[in-house]
Amino acid sequence: MDAKEFTELFLRFEYENQMFKSRISNIHIWHYIRNNIYYTLLRMLDMSDALTNASRKNSKSRMTFQKAIRQFILCNQFLVHKRDVLIIPHERKYKDGDKYYKCIFTDLLDQNLVNSHYILDKKSMENDYAIQKSHNIIYLDLEAYKRIKNIKILHKTVSKLEMDEVIFEPIEKYFNITFDLESKKRLLETVTYYINERSYLVRYYTYMLQKIQPKVVIMVVSYSFDRMILCEVASRKKIPVIELQHGVMNSTHIAYNFYKKVKLPSFPDYIFTFGQYERENIKFPIERNRIIPTGYPELEKNFRQYNKKKNDRKNILFVSEGEEKITEYVAFAAKNLDAERYHIVLQLHPKEYYSWEERMGECLSHFNIEVVGSFEHTVHESLAQADWVIGNCSTVLYEAQMFDTKVIVLKFDFRYAEELCRNGYALLVDNPKQLVSEIEKDSFAPNKKISMFTENSLEKMQNSINSIIGMNQKIEKRI
Repeated sequence: MDAKEFTELFLRFEYENQMFKSRISNIHIWHYIRNNIYYTLLRMLDMSDALTNASRKNSKSRMTFQKAIRQFILCNQFLVHKRDVLIIPHERKYKDGDKYYKCIFTDLLDQNLVNSHYILDKKSMENDYAIQKSHNIIYLDLEAYKRIKNIKILHKTVSKLEMDEVIFEPIEKYFNITFDLESKKRLLETVTYYINERSYLVRYYTYMLQKIQPKVVIMVVSYSFDRMILCEVASRKKIPVIELQHGVMNSTHIAYNFYKKVKLPSFPDYIFTFGQYERENIKFPIERNRIIPTGYPELEKNFRQYNKKKNDRKNILFVSEGEEKITEYVAFAAKNLDAERYHIVLQLHPKEYYSWEERMGECLSHFNIEVVGSFEHTVHESLAQADWVIGNCSTVLYEAQMFDTKVIVLKFDFRYAEELCRNGYALLVDNPKQLVSEIEKDSFAPNKKISMFTENSLEKMQNSINSIIGMNQKIEKRI
């Protein structure tokens, strides 16, 4: 069984067992934990070894006068007032010049959106509030909210018996497997945390939406737990939620695939996708007319901005996804490709920026391997200089289509970007020797006729946002 077949089986399981109706502590819990369950099962079945946990760099920066002004005055969540749009960006931020940072998925929308709006920003992956140019930033601080509002909620304890009856036993029976004690313990802790944190988050987002009264909420990564709760609160208040696509959506991305259409308050009402592919090929729980191809503004901008430099050697760009197998391909290519003709670059995933040396540094010690990974720049700069882009299932393989480069997909046991190969956008490779051979032959001609990214993205986003606000207001008037 491969990952695609397993995903279909998983979707059928949760539908046939009505898992979305499952309650623990009288709370519908399944949507919050289905990602955790899915990846736990994949690991148990030896179908995934990809990087899933983010590494964080604990910030030791002191509270300067400028930071204090931002945190307690300019970006204070308690000083907000009414605005039309609330934007929830990605916690991952990239360097924007010498001083500032930005979310690459919402920055251009923030600059160009005609509607009044706030950006509710939590601490970044560097565990500090990112200094940004925007004057629309407010800092999400749940602990300050609890403290100032003096909110204390009785801690709920989830029993092992309840977890066994509601979660573990149906899964074990259906898949004919047995959860190990460590997996059970970890999932029990996750459910307990979610149930208790949910109480605070519901109050917090209710408070923020009452103060801002947005006509629409726009978010990145709707499947993180806190954003699911925001979706629920917005649903109760009849505020539509839009998710901006931030990465690959395919048939094995469990967050977006469901067996049947289903009403989930914790799922966004609309999704703005990169292009038509997602609309046609993903089993979203929402209706097709709510999947709107709008494109990717940052990619459009960078495609126009970065020019290819003239190099004596060809640049071979590997895209790390936390897969140890990719590291093996990188090392093999560095040892077997002529260093005078080829330069090897490994672009790290942001989750690896602070831990890659201890994980795979020894494998990447070859003199012809350049490791690139920091929030100083985006991967688009590397794409612009690449002659070949190589990876397994990263969004970068799709983005490479916009640049003058050739793409190779490494075929692993888990998932891979099969649609890229099926449509002639990329070349599928089975092993390191074949990879080196294809690079040296350089005979692959990618299909450039159809783009996976819609153009004029900012205009499409603005028009769609206005349309959604208008439709929702008409519905509210009828009610």
